Amino acid sequence: MIDHIVTIGGDSDISNSVVSIEVVDQIDTSSDPGKIKVVLANRPSIMAQVASWKPQTTPIEIILKNWVYGSGQDYEYSEYAYSRYAKKSEESYLVAYGHLVGISRSNPSPSEITVLAECDLGHLADALGPGPKSAVVYGPQQRDSPDFKSGTFKGWTHEVLPRVLALHKSLDITLHYQARTIEYAKEKNYNSETTFQEVLEDLAADVGAVYYFDEDGILQFRDPRAIRSDAPIVLDPYVLNPNDMDSIVGHRNRVTVIGDQTLADGEMGRESPGSEPLMYTAEDQDSIDEYGVLEAPTDRAIWLGSMDKVQERAELLLNFYKMFENATTSPVVAGIVPPLHSLVSYDVFLPIDGSTPTKATVSGIVIARNITYDITGLKTELTISPGALDMETEVGQSEIREFTVDI
Repeated sequence: MIDHIVTIGGDSDISNSVVSIEVVDQIDTSSDPGKIKVVLANRPSIMAQVASWKPQTTPIEIILKNWVYGSGQDYEYSEYAYSRYAKKSEESYLVAYGHLVGISRSNPSPSEITVLAECDLGHLADALGPGPKSAVVYGPQQRDSPDFKSGTFKGWTHEVLPRVLALHKSLDITLHYQARTIEYAKEKNYNSETTFQEVLEDLAADVGAVYYFDEDGILQFRDPRAIRSDAPIVLDPYVLNPNDMDSIVGHRNRVTVIGDQTLADGEMGRESPGSEPLMYTAEDQDSIDEYGVLEAPTDRAIWLGSMDKVQERAELLLNFYKMFENATTSPVVAGIVPPLHSLVSYDVFLPIDGSTPTKATVSGIVIARNITYDITGLKTELTISPGALDMETEVGQSEIREFTVDI
């Protein structure tokens, strides 16, 4: 039996009034927050609660429950059905956490209330604004500044990111960092007009990471291959449509990076141009042979001052673009909600000239989900990336750093 728990405002359980739930979330670099839509029955008993909910500050949490099949040795396959031999247990899925953005009464009908919410990435569309005393660092010294700037600060990615997030005035953030770290030898500037999303985008591009808010409301900043499941989640008992699609949407197989060999007389001295052009092009020859040249936008990393660093960044970006190969593969499953950034697998059957079908296994990383729940049941359309499995495992393994911090 499928059941649900929906709380709004931290302690307002409105589960008995839920008509339907829809959650759309994803991992990508478009800074598009996950969307939550809950339709409620317009009952007098919940009017006082609804009136107390304030957009932007009221949290919402959604849990879905279902009886699911066991895995591994817990069941054996039958040509008739998995359920014949499967052991089943109740599984709870924390589907979404975020904050309200709008409440619409009498929509889509006078008998219903529609609650709209987003994951907290929406809050990070705010600009940085004036920075605190610690925002500008010149070696061990600190001074006040109207803007947040890295200036001549020479620090590490994992130090810059928490410092910037700490500037947010209204959002408590838990950051889980599991990605490469790089040291900035040249300046990177953010000012009062820069948004938090732009900073995330910038730093993620520097280290080849992805970022998203997970189901617990934790900001994940992770290497693409630092997936969130120890073993593949087998979808076969739940698949309604075992989609398998070849595509190159968003995929790139040639990347050019241009650095800046600006020289300085001293740490605070006048700068002068260098004589050696810093430009490197990285190519995936196997992909080029298959698809032709798919050129990425030229990346102008002016904070890179050596050819070694420019080459390293080009190879890193080339590896990152593998995540988008065949990344429109969209199986539909019923009764289960795999987490974002988890590894899943399922079988597709390929008929060959009218003979006995042959089975092929599709594996990939979940990069987007469209979850719908109503009286007809629980259904999840997944978008998975098989190409992500071709990425180098945690690029720069020795440089991967993992920590969790409350900001």
